[in-house]
Amino acid sequence: MAAGALAVVVTACFSGDELEPLPVPSTVSTVATTPPAPADHSGVVLPPVQGTTTTAVVVVGPGAAVVAGRVDGPDGPVEGATVRLERLVGDAAAILDVSTRPDGTWRATGVLGGRYRVRAWRRPDLASVEPQLVFVAGTGTVELALRAERFGTAVEFAVAPNPPVVGEATNVLVRVAERTVDAEGAVRARPRPGVGVSLAAGSGWAPQSPLTGATDEAGTITFTLVCRLPGPQGLLATVLPDQVVPVEPLDCVEPPPVTTTSAPPAGER
Repeated sequence: MAAGALAVVVTACFSGDELEPLPVPSTVSTVATTPPAPADHSGVVLPPVQGTTTTAVVVVGPGAAVVAGRVDGPDGPVEGATVRLERLVGDAAAILDVSTRPDGTWRATGVLGGRYRVRAWRRPDLASVEPQLVFVAGTGTVELALRAERFGTAVEFAVAPNPPVVGEATNVLVRVAERTVDAEGAVRARPRPGVGVSLAAGSGWAPQSPLTGATDEAGTITFTLVCRLPGPQGLLATVLPDQVVPVEPLDCVEPPPVTTTSAPPAGER
């Protein structure tokens, strides 16, 4: 050890799995010191850095790769659909749109390699639910099969309480909305007020309100029923004039047993 240096060693002793506390010194000596004032560099002038600021531009082509495929919908190949290829570089993207032929096929030629997000749609009723992510090599052909789902009148249900309790009132809310595909392939939903809705209940239900009515401004209507029997009980909703939508069977349950507490005899209190 060099002269003038002072080494301080603190040793912790183990007892089993626990650390023994270090002894507390009876007195602590402190020496007040004043830190040196920070150096003033405000007058230092830095030389300019030579160079230019550039912004990267993302493009799809020209390149030597091909991305192709087919779009199918609920009724088979989709003609006239838009297929959007987005070449992704970091947080930026370049877009290329191509259209499908009568047999649902499409082809994008002369594109660059890289990471692509691909989706398809056709206004106003067909769109891919989720885009496909694919890596395209610098040369060669990538084939994709795209699926477009149909959108239109959507019927949703909410039940309270869920599960229904036998002998107690159950509210069944029906919501009707119109879902359409816009020019960018996004699905938009808007409530449908004034739509006639009819609810068909089986023998396991006792209606407590009319089972036919029209939706309000929010596109909803609520029916009240009482479950008569335990177990799955079916319901069927009809959005007039002819869209029939089955409600998933509701599993009615027995009410919880009523418990009573009797007072102990006087001598045991």
